[in-house]
Amino acid sequence: MSEEKSCDLECAICFSNYNNVFRTPKVLDCGHTFCLECLARMNMKSHVSEAIQCPMCRNLTLVPKDGLPKLGNDPIVLSCLPEAMQKIQSIRFSRDKGKLFVKKGPRSQRKNEKKKVRTFFISTVSQSLDVGHPAEPDSDRQQGQSYWCWSHNRWFCIVTIIVILMIVGLLISSIWVFRVR
Repeated sequence: MSEEKSCDLECAICFSNYNNVFRTPKVLDCGHTFCLECLARMNMKSHVSEAIQCPMCRNLTLVPKDGLPKLGNDPIVLSCLPEAMQKIQSIRFSRDKGKLFVKKGPRSQRKNEKKKVRTFFISTVSQSLDVGHPAEPDSDRQQGQSYWCWSHNRWFCIVTIIVILMIVGLLISSIWVFRVR
């Protein structure tokens, strides 16, 4: 059973099979594994680009200085992939553009492998992948305005407004009753 679990070849977020390009199995500090594409999408939606919060256990993993693709690969999952997919492609992540890019190898390497590998690679893998736009700050905060009540606890704010309206209503009704007398 432990061997079956260790060779789980699907990302727990998108349920897609791992591969050696954009869906490379990346392991977080907590030990959970997800594909690079899903982690990049999570990073794009986060206001904090320096860390990834595990969707399973909520532990934080710091993003390496060189970027998200430099997170460690899961060697157990990689060993379960077909032999041709065990060599990881070099990927670059641009958070500003919201894209993952396949890096081109050194010129001499490309020249030697150009005919047989390059043709296969171009036909099977896109050179970039759009993972979304960076999370935008709240429009109120962007304009320098901050509504503490709404940004911290909406239910507290709603209850407070209802209580204030009830007090104002009681005051108005008591003033009206005393005026009528």
